[in-house]
Amino acid sequence: MGRPRISVVIPAYNEETMIGPCLRAVLAQSRAADEVIVVDNNSSDRTAEILLQFAADVIVLQEERQGVQHARNRGLNAATGDIIVRIDADTRLPEGYLAEVVATFGDPSVDAATGPVRYYDVMMPRVAARGDALIRGMWTVPNGRLDWIFGANMAIRRPIWQAVATTLCADERFHEDLDLGLHLRESGFSVLYARRLVAGTSSRRVKGDFAGFRHYLLMTEQGYARHIGRLRRGSYARAWMTARLLLAMYPIMRWQHASHQRRNASPVVMARKNPMSGVCDT
Repeated sequence: MGRPRISVVIPAYNEETMIGPCLRAVLAQSRAADEVIVVDNNSSDRTAEILLQFAADVIVLQEERQGVQHARNRGLNAATGDIIVRIDADTRLPEGYLAEVVATFGDPSVDAATGPVRYYDVMMPRVAARGDALIRGMWTVPNGRLDWIFGANMAIRRPIWQAVATTLCADERFHEDLDLGLHLRESGFSVLYARRLVAGTSSRRVKGDFAGFRHYLLMTEQGYARHIGRLRRGSYARAWMTARLLLAMYPIMRWQHASHQRRNASPVVMARKNPMSGVCDT
């Protein structure tokens, strides 16, 4: 088999403080991407202006239907790579990330992969990373077939994406990346938790108030509830317990984020959640 082509897809909505550093990290990879696609989902800030600075290296697409699932679909459907890496606009890829993607997908049994994250905008980042890895490790299953995938750090073979794309839900009550993982597993595809496939991400999801964070977490639980008849046994209970654990940890996580912002005079960022719209067709 020859050298696989890699596409990187990044949905973006009002990401003027995030998209530049994200793209600089993508373009600095030791193993270069063959294609980088940003899908602008009706941004009203300076996102489009900043993207012009990367015009020589990045394909910019527009998606008028509001919602990350629509932007994701637009980008993944347009990608031409053998392997499609999908990240968020606040993801920061370490220099060897794409090389690790190639190594991971050297195993032909891997249809899709996701991995742990390291938060770059918190106090005590190693502690936060270990806690996150512990929780995600608990979400793996013994046979290696996950029923979830993390949109800030994931990769999928293009034929596998094409096989499941038309089956996916578009429901504002739950996360589109979780939905993708559920449908991949239901369709018999293998999603690997690749512990060496590490990406940086922002902790801005804890920046808002407790009610907003609770709503964000319960979107995971609601996603499992919507697919309850097609889940691995124990998945919903696991989602329920994880949400309550993270809710209990919210004051600590918010302190870690806020303290880092104050100490480093970081740019102001929105308390990003997950804008979605539509109905589930399955």
